[in-house]
Amino acid sequence: MSLLRKLWTKKPYEMRDLKRPPYGAVPVEENHSNRRPSSEFQYYTTIELPDVDEQKPQPQPLKLSQFDRITRLLWDLVLAIIASLFTVFGIWVACIDGKPAGPESIGSKLFEASQYAPTIFPVLFAAIAGSSIKSIASWRIQTTGGATIGLVEQCLGSQTITGAFLTQIRLRAVNFVAVFTVLLWCLSPLGSQASLRVISIVSSYPGKTVELTSLNTFTPYQYGYNQAATEAITSVANPMTASISAASLLATRNQDLWGNIRFPVIENLEKSSTGWMNIPKSDNLTYASLVGVPVIDLPSSGNTSFTLPGSYLSISCPVFDTIHTMNFTNFTGPDAPSPGSGDDCSWTSAWGGHQFLIALSEPCSNSTNASMTRTRNARKLIWESWDRGYAGPVKHRSPITRAICDITTTYVDANVTCESLDENQSANTCNLRSARRSVDTSHFHKNWTIFDVNFPGDLHLPKGYNNGLFQLLATMFPHMDENGGLQPLIGYFIDPFHAVGNFFGDNLMSPETTTTKVFETRFSQLFNSALYLGISPSAFTGFVNMSEITRKGSTIKDTPFKLTAENTHLQDIVRCNRPWLAVLIVSSVVIFSFALVGAYLHIVTIAPDLLGSISVALLQNKTEGIVGSSTWSSDQWSKNMRDTKIWLGDVRPEADVGCLALTTVAQDVPPGTIKGRLYH
Repeated sequence: MSLLRKLWTKKPYEMRDLKRPPYGAVPVEENHSNRRPSSEFQYYTTIELPDVDEQKPQPQPLKLSQFDRITRLLWDLVLAIIASLFTVFGIWVACIDGKPAGPESIGSKLFEASQYAPTIFPVLFAAIAGSSIKSIASWRIQTTGGATIGLVEQCLGSQTITGAFLTQIRLRAVNFVAVFTVLLWCLSPLGSQASLRVISIVSSYPGKTVELTSLNTFTPYQYGYNQAATEAITSVANPMTASISAASLLATRNQDLWGNIRFPVIENLEKSSTGWMNIPKSDNLTYASLVGVPVIDLPSSGNTSFTLPGSYLSISCPVFDTIHTMNFTNFTGPDAPSPGSGDDCSWTSAWGGHQFLIALSEPCSNSTNASMTRTRNARKLIWESWDRGYAGPVKHRSPITRAICDITTTYVDANVTCESLDENQSANTCNLRSARRSVDTSHFHKNWTIFDVNFPGDLHLPKGYNNGLFQLLATMFPHMDENGGLQPLIGYFIDPFHAVGNFFGDNLMSPETTTTKVFETRFSQLFNSALYLGISPSAFTGFVNMSEITRKGSTIKDTPFKLTAENTHLQDIVRCNRPWLAVLIVSSVVIFSFALVGAYLHIVTIAPDLLGSISVALLQNKTEGIVGSSTWSSDQWSKNMRDTKIWLGDVRPEADVGCLALTTVAQDVPPGTIKGRLYH
C-alpha cells in the first residue's frame, strides 16, 4: 500500500521519467524548462485516496463447534436408523411369511409400505454412500499416510451411481477401490427392487381334513313287496318323473335336481386309457343315471375335494334288432324262452300299457345270491316295443324293436370338488374332474348285480321281489295309452329332452333311429335312477334322516359310509421372497454400516472439508516435484499423477503460526494433534 501511495504522489515530471517507450522505441529528450503542471497532472496530484481497512483473519486452532458436531452426528445417526429400518422390515416380512393378509393385518400394512420403499431406498443410499465416500477421502488425506491422487479422485468421482462407473473408466482404474465402489453402488438398485419384491400377497388355499358321509349305491331296492310297492308309486315314481322331465336341464350337469353327484359312464370314456380319465363336456350320454348320490356334511364354506366311490348297473345289448310277430313275447307262459345262461331259469316281466315290455331273467335257485367266492353268468334283460303302429293288413305282423342285453355292475371312483356358494350347506356346486374303474378288490364280481343281493338276515333271495321295480317302471305313466299318447320311457330313447307329452306315431324307437350305444346308455339311466331312488327316496331327494336310516332294524342301516375329504379356503397370505430378502438385508446392512463409518469419520476429521470444491485452489498449496503439462485435462492429470501422494497439512511447520494447504511433502504429525497450535 505504501508503494501505491508513493506512486500516486510522484510529481508530474517524475512520472514522465517513469514512462517507458513501447516496443523498444528510442526515448525523446524533453526540455523541462518552464515546466508548468498541466491540468492532467494537476488532476492526479489533487485526488485524495481513502485509507483501506485491511483486516486479516486471526490465527485460530483447528476445532469444530460443539453444536456443529452434535448436529452432524445426529444427522448421520438418523440416516443410519432409517437404513436399519429396511433390515427390520425384511426380518418382519420373513416372520409373517405364510400368515393371513386381511384388510387390517400387519401383512397388508407391510405390503402397502413396500410400495413406497423403492422411492425412499435409492435416495437414502445416495445420501449415505455419497457422503461417506467423500468423508473417507477427506479423512485419508489428513492422515500421516496421506492419499494418492488416484484414490482421492476415485472417491470424489464416485459420489453418485453414474459417477462410480464413469470415474473408473476415465481413470482406467482396476483396483480394489474401483471394484468395491462399483459393487457398493450396485446395491442401490438391487436394494430398491428388493424392498419392493421381498413381500407379496398371494392367494392360498389352506386345507383341513373333514369327514363326509355318503350312501352305498350297491344296496337292494326297498319297494319290492305289497305295501312298499304301492308306496313307491308316489315316493319313487314322483322324483323319477321329475328327473325324466328335466332331462334337458340335467344333460350338461354333473349334479341332479337335488345337488347329488352323478357318476359318469366309464364304458363311454374308456378308449385307450384305463386309469384316471378326464370327464369331457357333459351331454345326455355322459352320466349313468339321472339321479346322483348324496354327499352329506359338506362344509358350508370353501372348496371340498374328495374321491367318491360308487356303482351303477351297466347294460350291454349284443342283440338290438327288429322282429315281426303278432305280439310281445309271453315270458310267464310255458313257451317262454330260456335265459340260456345256465344260472337262470325264469323271468320277471312287466308290460308298459300296450306299447313296451321289459323282462329280467331270474336264477334257478333262490340261494344263488352274490358271493365273494364264486361268480355267475350275467343276467339277461329283455326290451320289446312296437316300432310302427299295430299289425298291418298284409302279413298281419307288426315290427317290434327287440334288445337282448346283459346286465353287470360297474364300480367307479370319481374325483369331485364342491364349492360352497354361501353359508347354506345345501348350496354347493360340484365339479366332477376325473373318474376311473374302482381299484378296490373287496367288490363282488361284476356279474353280481343289485338283483342278486339278499336282505340282512335272509339267506336267500326274495322270490318275485323284482316285480315291484318292473311294475313301477311299466306303470309309472298309467294313462299315457289313452288318446294315443306315447309312453315316456319309449320317448326317452327317441328324444330324452321331450320324453313326456309325445304321441304314438309312425316314428318310434327302432335300430334305424336309435344306435345301440345310445339305447344302452339311456336304458341304464332309467334303471339306475329307479334303483337309486329305491334305496331311500327322502335321502336321495335332499331330506336325509341319518337316525332313521341307521336305526335298529333298518334294512339300509349299513348303507351310509364315511369318506375323507380335504376342505380348502381361498385366503390371501403374505409370501416372503427369500432371495430378495437376502439382497435387502445385505444392502441395508452395508448402507447402515457406511452411515456409522461416515458418522465416525466426521467426528475424527478436524481439518476443514475442502475436497470437491474450487476453493481448494485458493489455499497456499505446496506441490513439489510435479512434472506435467498445463495443456492436460483434469482426467489426464488424475490418470498420470494417480500414484502421487498428497496431504492436507501444515505447509509452514517451522513457523509459529501454521498454514493448512495441499502439499506433496509427507506429514509426520497429523494436523491439529499438537495442542495450542494456531493456523492462518
